[in-house]
Amino acid sequence: MSSTSVTPILNIGDEAPEFELADINMKMHKLSDYTGKKRILSFFPAAESPVCTTEMCSFRDSLNELNKYGVQVIGISIDGPFANKIFTEHHHLNFPLLSDYKRETIQKYGIVMKDLGPLKDYNAAKRSIFIVDEDGKIDYKWVSDNPLIEPDLQEIKDFLQKANKLKNNGQ
Repeated sequence: MSSTSVTPILNIGDEAPEFELADINMKMHKLSDYTGKKRILSFFPAAESPVCTTEMCSFRDSLNELNKYGVQVIGISIDGPFANKIFTEHHHLNFPLLSDYKRETIQKYGIVMKDLGPLKDYNAAKRSIFIVDEDGKIDYKWVSDNPLIEPDLQEIKDFLQKANKLKNNGQ
């Protein structure tokens, strides 16, 4: 592999790469649009697939609890805005789903899954969670090489609760 094609590994404390992606109505959103609040970037491989549906519905069902921590949940996949719109409507998702149809953001975040099941060279997002703080730094990172494994939502809630307590205690 040549050095020009190596994707940087993002670590906790790194600046989260900016992006500009289309939502389900083809309105563009930037990461920086949400500056001032914590952001959960939930990258998922494919809209309407069983594990992705379960994961996104878990975020939907936990949104009120997550909002207590001042968090904006943002789902991101390589699916087009139209597929994401159907996915949002079918499952009454109550947070933005953004389309990385050019696959640039998954490259920037270093989470390209080279094959989606038997679909060789179909680059999709590895199932990943990045929590970005109010200032744009990565606070939490979880990346799975197995698209069938969901993130631990309780671990995410515990992390947010601990971070919130530290912030409120002035640390």
